[in-house]
Amino acid sequence: MIAKCASPIPIAIAVPSSHSHRPSLRPINIIIKCSASSSTSSNINSSEHLRSQLDHLHAEANTTTTKANNARMRLLRLSEAAEKLQKQAAISIQRGDENGAREMLFQRKKVLQALEKSKSRIELLDELSTKLSEAISLKESQLIGSTMNMEDTIEDASSPIRIVAPTEEVQEDFSEDDSEPNTVNFSDFQGNRLDDEEAVNIQGSLSNDSWNEDNAVSFLSFTSAYDEFLENIDKKLDEIEAELVTVLNVSTLVLDSEERPKNSRLQQTTELLESIRTIRQRIASINLSQSQN
Repeated sequence: MIAKCASPIPIAIAVPSSHSHRPSLRPINIIIKCSASSSTSSNINSSEHLRSQLDHLHAEANTTTTKANNARMRLLRLSEAAEKLQKQAAISIQRGDENGAREMLFQRKKVLQALEKSKSRIELLDELSTKLSEAISLKESQLIGSTMNMEDTIEDASSPIRIVAPTEEVQEDFSEDDSEPNTVNFSDFQGNRLDDEEAVNIQGSLSNDSWNEDNAVSFLSFTSAYDEFLENIDKKLDEIEAELVTVLNVSTLVLDSEERPKNSRLQQTTELLESIRTIRQRIASINLSQSQN
């Protein structure tokens, strides 16, 4: 059976009495606190769920970026094809081949229609990519907050076992049962007799030592997990940064110098790239400060 969190467990210990040769039962309440471990477990589950959502969002973002890049390459090919058809139509007119020129212009019209569809598709994919980036940023912030809460839980958690004084009612109950023959005496397990204060001090010392060891192990585990978490974020941001640079390079080829300042998607992509680089610099600064400490 597992004891409930923060519920006192009365335990009778027989200790020697200064007024009597017969050891008397002394009740001691031991409170086992498991709220810290429960909270830590909840934070770990929440972090795992957020990581799973982040992985799914990153996969969707990568797929969307790939589709957008393919659409931009198709747009470039269609633009080149339309320009070639226009030149061929002009050459056909110069040669007096009006039917050939008419056919070239008809084909060019179809290419321009496909080009417009590609532009619309690119805009939709860019909008979806922006929303996915916002969702990823939100989930990453939530994951960082969950990790910080885990650290606070570890630092603020009190001793898992605490000894408190019994109530008078409990003392009376144990006094009435003092004559039972099956009672286990504390003196049976100790070579030397201890008074009440020494017994409590020994148990408190053992409890504190155990908690200090557990706290140290938990803190070291958290530090390692947090460093790994920052490293994973930096890797993901590095991939996103490379993709954004590719998008900007392709957009530079597609748009002329006059259209670039007016294109809101291009400006948003540039701002997003700058923000990601700022975040990566911040992560590098955190890692540097931790290594120096």
